[in-house]
Amino acid sequence: MWAQEVAPFYSLMEPLAKNSYKLLFLNELFLDMPQNSMVSRFCTDVNETVAMGKALGKKPNSEQLSRYLQKLRTLEKRQDEIYRVYQQSLLSAIETKNKPKFEHLAILELEPLHKPRVRSDAIAFYKKNFDKNAIKNLDNLCQEEILEVKSIAYAAEQEKAYEEHLKTLKRSDVSKIKRGVKIGSKNSVLVIEERAPNGDIVFKAENMNPFLVTLSLDFDRLENLRSNQKIPLYVELAGYGKKEIVRLSTIGKGMEVFHTATYGWVKGSAFAMHDDNYLYGLPFAKGSSVRVSQGYNGGLSHRGLSAYAIDFPLSIGTPIYAAREGDVVGIDVSSNLGGASPEYRPYMNYVNIRHSDGTLGNYYHLKQGGSAVKIGDKVKKGQLIAYSGNTGYTTAPHLHFSVSKVDPISMRLPINLPIKIQTLQGIVTNPHEGEYYTVQ
Repeated sequence: MWAQEVAPFYSLMEPLAKNSYKLLFLNELFLDMPQNSMVSRFCTDVNETVAMGKALGKKPNSEQLSRYLQKLRTLEKRQDEIYRVYQQSLLSAIETKNKPKFEHLAILELEPLHKPRVRSDAIAFYKKNFDKNAIKNLDNLCQEEILEVKSIAYAAEQEKAYEEHLKTLKRSDVSKIKRGVKIGSKNSVLVIEERAPNGDIVFKAENMNPFLVTLSLDFDRLENLRSNQKIPLYVELAGYGKKEIVRLSTIGKGMEVFHTATYGWVKGSAFAMHDDNYLYGLPFAKGSSVRVSQGYNGGLSHRGLSAYAIDFPLSIGTPIYAAREGDVVGIDVSSNLGGASPEYRPYMNYVNIRHSDGTLGNYYHLKQGGSAVKIGDKVKKGQLIAYSGNTGYTTAPHLHFSVSKVDPISMRLPINLPIKIQTLQGIVTNPHEGEYYTVQ
């Protein structure tokens, strides 16, 4: 109704107008508040300003618009002052254990109630002194707190799992990095700082891995220096590739220069464009029937960036076949350790295959020595590549299969992608726990 009645400029006033209805109750509730008359004046002025906003029309003159905007700024400052008193009164009610006053104030659910310190104190007081469902607003805040705690814990767990499972590396200081040649190790991607003949500081990156990586570089400090690239910098580096990635030039001649740089990298491409029309095969022998123990958005571990993954329970040593053709770019089958504890994460065996669209096919929890291919091999769809196992963080022998790229938002973690799988039962786009599929 309001949207039909009012002029466009009224929308600037709408938040204040809606809050004024809640603030009307403060005159009754703040019996010990000397500024209670301020609330009445505020609500009266809000109504007057609402009328002014409606009267502006679509093309107000500059003088009318200036007066209106000035009114808005004044009202916002007065609302902030009322909120300050509301917050003080709410915290005072908690400190003095005044349940009736707390209840009256909390029911209003004004903005200060959502500030971290106020909210935490209010939730603690509510849980201790009220029965559940006594104040709807506080019940909602309690539920939000529970979800936030779970979300933060889960996010931390997910990030740790990705860093260890998929060899996502911690950031390294450019000046302290040392050359290392172990595939997938922290030092297998180098950023080297050199001086050019013209005095520029040149940063070159070298990828000593067979797979493509997405590298990020940032400068913690940059004094009297200008970068020729947008910072932070994100760049792809091909397998065994080496190239200049950024150059710093001096801004003021004769002045001291100083910089500190850090970088990190993750296996895969953030710029890959998945071919959503491609039909993957099941990664098993033709004619075999397999069960899904955890599908997309599975409650056990397929959440967040790893939502689109599939677990298949298998006997150790079950042959695994390529679900899509590509180049073998990552292998580690050196471990014989596995168990239902996060401490086993670093011991997961795997094979990675890079597809033509830049995505990676990931085959995890393989048996020790369970690779049937080597890095650099070109494999066909349906070709034998590995044997299943029970290595890494796992509760039972199974294959964890996913297709991934680098998350273009964080640029630090892989993200799994939904895929289409051709089975004897038809095309599967959302595999669920307990379903059986037959390899076509």
